[in-house]
Amino acid sequence: MKEEMPNSPIPVFDVNHPPIEFRELIEDVMENFEQGVPANSKRARDADLAVYAAWGKNVYGTYFKSIPSSPEHIEKFLNDMSAEVTETISTKNINGEIVDTTTKHRLKALSTIERYLASLSYKNKLYLDAVMDITKNYQLSSGFVNPTSVRRVKATLQKIRALYRDNSQKQAQPFSLDLIEDVISLHDGSLRDKLEITLLSFAFDTMMRCSELVRVNVEDLSFDPTFSDGIVELHWSKTDQDGKGQTRYLSSQTVKLLKDYLQATNINSGRLFRSIGKNNKQLEAMHKDRVGIIFKRLGRRLSKFYSDNSENNILSKSKIVPTEISAHSTRVAAAQALALNGASTVQLMNEGGWKSAVMPARYSRHADTKKGAMAQLHKRARAT
Repeated sequence: MKEEMPNSPIPVFDVNHPPIEFRELIEDVMENFEQGVPANSKRARDADLAVYAAWGKNVYGTYFKSIPSSPEHIEKFLNDMSAEVTETISTKNINGEIVDTTTKHRLKALSTIERYLASLSYKNKLYLDAVMDITKNYQLSSGFVNPTSVRRVKATLQKIRALYRDNSQKQAQPFSLDLIEDVISLHDGSLRDKLEITLLSFAFDTMMRCSELVRVNVEDLSFDPTFSDGIVELHWSKTDQDGKGQTRYLSSQTVKLLKDYLQATNINSGRLFRSIGKNNKQLEAMHKDRVGIIFKRLGRRLSKFYSDNSENNILSKSKIVPTEISAHSTRVAAAQALALNGASTVQLMNEGGWKSAVMPARYSRHADTKKGAMAQLHKRARAT
């Protein structure tokens, strides 16, 4: 008769307070469970947890334990992140005098606070999965409550949302087609300008995110000589982690800018958009954060141009001075333009690579208002 091997002893400990010798093992198992998680998602959650850990050590001392989390600690963390802070900004007035302006705002945006909470929820669930895997006791979940889901934490988040209710999240100012055309008209012929105006026009057409723009290769481009337009293959995106791929349209204006840019830079393969360093030196790639910096700089150039030429009526009534440009400005502008042109929510989702209708609906709400019943009433009244 075959002798049965005795089962390995199952370690027994409090889920919320495991022995020190199991700490490193738990961390290793948690790391192993995240092997298939998209790198950007893991990096973002780790960064959020680092914020929570740094806050905890600052408030409670070096022995603060971030995972598993305490509902009481999370409650205080949420309250601290939503606290009102006062900021003084020194600027020069038209006479060159230094003027201090005091503003009040919340420490973190509501969307950031909600993201922190989602990351903590994920990490605590991952922790429990690791403990159950180590102990082989899959009934542990009945004695463990995710601290982010307890009533006091939910009530705190509800209260914080009420604080932000009168201050809806500020939407990036659209970098519309007419503004882009003005940017192109101010082009000075330099290599840096060729890069920046091409990137701006390309971003509007494709509605790509910054992380997607900097991953485009020359080999992904395809030009149509008949219609002078083209397409670009998008092999990866935030909402397509598996790399199923998608194609985006390129207008004839963008194709013309692309050809001029490629000829000037002698880029024949590899990354399409590459930063320009000191002494006009072309680098090998571009970091995604550079895209927002470029858009903001182009917005400031337009603002100065409009301001310097205000007496000549350069700025038409239909244009808004671009003072709040961000990395999302081209996506917002394109979504609004498509909505005004009659694009459906599904079409907006396809063009912008959204999995849900939440963001395209938010981006295009101003355009939807202009197509609403009241707007139609006034249009008909003016027509008669």
